[in-house]
Amino acid sequence: MNGAGRYTIKEIAGILDVTKQAVDKRAKKENWPCENGNNLTRKFRIEGLPEDVRMAIAVGSCRAMTENGVNMPLYKGIARTVPVGSPELSDWQNESALAWADLIRAYVAEKERAKSRKTSKVSAAKLFIKGYNTGQLFPRIFKILGKTSVKTVERQCKKFRDANYDYTVLSPNWGQHRGQRKVTDDEFNVLLSFALHPNKLRISEVTRLAKMALKKRDIPSPSHEATLRRALTDWRKTNEDKWVFCREGEKALNDKCLPYLERDAGLLDVGEVLVADGHVLNFLILHPFTGKPCRMNMVMWYDWASCMPAGWEIMPTENIQCVAAGLRRSILTLGKMPNVAYLDNGKAFKAKVFTSQDIDFEEAGFYGMFARLGIETIFAWPYNAQSKPVERFFGTFGEIERLMPTYTGSSIQEKPAHMLRNEKLHKKIHEKKYGGWVPTIEEANQIIAGWLMEYAQRPHQGLKGLCPGEILASGKGPGVDEIALRYLMMSMEIKRVHRNGVTFMGRNYYDEALYGYRDRVMIRYDFEDLSRVLVYDVTGARLICEAGAVAPVHPVAKLTGKAEDLEAVKQGIRQKRDMKRATEKVAREYVRWAPDLVEIPQRAFRNGREAVPYEAKRKELPRGEAERIEAEASRMKVLELKPMTPDPIYMSEPDRYEALLERECGGEQLSLDDMQFMRYFEKTDLFKTLKDRFDFLRELHLAGNEEVIE
Repeated sequence: MNGAGRYTIKEIAGILDVTKQAVDKRAKKENWPCENGNNLTRKFRIEGLPEDVRMAIAVGSCRAMTENGVNMPLYKGIARTVPVGSPELSDWQNESALAWADLIRAYVAEKERAKSRKTSKVSAAKLFIKGYNTGQLFPRIFKILGKTSVKTVERQCKKFRDANYDYTVLSPNWGQHRGQRKVTDDEFNVLLSFALHPNKLRISEVTRLAKMALKKRDIPSPSHEATLRRALTDWRKTNEDKWVFCREGEKALNDKCLPYLERDAGLLDVGEVLVADGHVLNFLILHPFTGKPCRMNMVMWYDWASCMPAGWEIMPTENIQCVAAGLRRSILTLGKMPNVAYLDNGKAFKAKVFTSQDIDFEEAGFYGMFARLGIETIFAWPYNAQSKPVERFFGTFGEIERLMPTYTGSSIQEKPAHMLRNEKLHKKIHEKKYGGWVPTIEEANQIIAGWLMEYAQRPHQGLKGLCPGEILASGKGPGVDEIALRYLMMSMEIKRVHRNGVTFMGRNYYDEALYGYRDRVMIRYDFEDLSRVLVYDVTGARLICEAGAVAPVHPVAKLTGKAEDLEAVKQGIRQKRDMKRATEKVAREYVRWAPDLVEIPQRAFRNGREAVPYEAKRKELPRGEAERIEAEASRMKVLELKPMTPDPIYMSEPDRYEALLERECGGEQLSLDDMQFMRYFEKTDLFKTLKDRFDFLRELHLAGNEEVIE
């Protein structure tokens, strides 16, 4: 274009997509006003051109503005240029406006052709719109605008003409405030104050309470509750972090909103890092002490590199030695020492492991215990499930839990039908099918081990299709010295030796090496084998013996017992007599050569008998006097003076309560201080966790633990 509003034949031909000869022929025929020049170089002012040509020039100039423009697709596969001069229009509005400009241009051109043919322009317009509405004439424009009418096109054409062919006037006016709500600031602020409440109010409650609060403050609220709901929903889409933190807390913010670091387990070797975490099993197991079905705790040790569990420990409650026992089994499975032990540091886990919540995990002895084996310990962030890869495995582990007949469900909603109320048929079928079978800890371990053998052969997505068992087997070590791991094998407790050995969990453990031993000792035990305990001195440095559980004998084995019952009684008697003889043999020499404590005076003998002085001879009292003295003696009270025994020293409050419980059940009168302690301890949380154990001990003591045969 040369000059403002002036076009040459070549430029007009390019806009109309025709030849220059066609434009020149039409200009001469319609007498377009032009400036001086030859046939092809003369210029035409836009004001003197026909309407269809002016529209084509206007639309073409819009599409020709490529510099500083924004490309947008008008039709499928065709990029169109939207001038930067219309920033108030959205993409879809620009698309619709340009489609209208194309349709109007074709519409006006059809009417001009009818005029040149001297036919009815009205009929041509109706025929054109009829053909357009079929969708076959201009399919791309029809896809954007849809069906229309002659009146609508004429109205759009007039609007286009009055705006001096500015296509932006053809854009639709609706949708200008899309995504915006006519919600006042007062309404929205009150709405957020209820929506972000930590009590997690429902949206229906939030909108209703907001309306009530505004009405109470005499603040106008023109918006409908549905409008407030949509405004709150739109705000949440761009402020999910604030929504989650205010309503659900910091942990939910970390789990749902904050980004996480992706860790590459492929950079680790097998056995390099073992991850430990606790899990409450979702099926019932028989309690080893009470015999009642309950949900046990399992501490799993998970090899990070192979995604394979290396060892685990099932116990009624988690404690520090439960973690250590599971680690010992993992080391034996791997055949080598791990470099790093990755432990959970959550508050709930710490509360189960330690008696006192004031003890920090780093100060509980783990560093010293593992440092002797050359194992570094690191601790996960509290309440951060992403930092513990074993958490993901527990989701897979739910498969074997659901296969167990005693499955309880991981939540109330997932309980099996036979555990729900009034499901009599399901309960009857379940009882008939399984007969009330509940696995023991040993049986549960065997079932879990069998399932893990199958799991080890599954291709794992995180291992690039390889099987966890193959990875674990390829990285196993040559083996470790099991004796060096003995102190990790068992739990530890300090006990006091009594005449029947040591009492642990309501059972006596005895060995002849404990005969005559009355000092405190440290015992180590394994929950999978409670038939024996290892007894060390109180420092834990010297092994005294391996004490076996003392089985109670038949009360009247000779009369109603079996042969083995009678043999057990005889064996106990023989053992007792042998120990008595051993003591007498050694003690006899001590008594024989015991020194005299006082000097005994020499005694005179007469005729082979000891001479007694006359004064020492007993004088018989008169009968009346003797009766009087006897009567007075019968009325006198005998005072029995007993030396006060020092108070015993207890290692902990449960030990003191256990000792007092045994004395109380034996009929002994306790002191006021001891009785006050028992009533105090029965109100503590620690007593509640050990209540089953103390109930068992009370029944045992009341049943009587006296020796059957002396």
